Amino acid sequence: MNRQCLICDSSAVLTRDAAKGLTLLAGLLDGAIKGARRHHEGSCHAALLSGLAAVAPAYPEARKAAEDVVRFHFTGFDCLCLRCGALFDETTESNEGLSPG
Repeated sequence: MNRQCLICDSSAVLTRDAAKGLTLLAGLLDGAIKGARRHHEGSCHAALLSGLAAVAPAYPEARKAAEDVVRFHFTGFDCLCLRCGALFDETTESNEGLSPG
């Protein structure tokens, strides 16, 4: 479904679930990078394995950050416009297209 902002008609709309997923991915990637940088000696394979091993311990912190993004940036709404900052629900967007007139 193509979402557009109710205020500025921009298609740069981020859903709550997408923001949570992206934040979780960024947190896990950060954990992997930190894990890979811990071991300076050895080969690239050792750094890769260290990075992969650091992903699982990074999950609780990344999950907390993802929940904070949803709680503080979306404040109960479903969608956030990245252009104008408007917050709205998906149900409002679908009902707008059905209104008579």
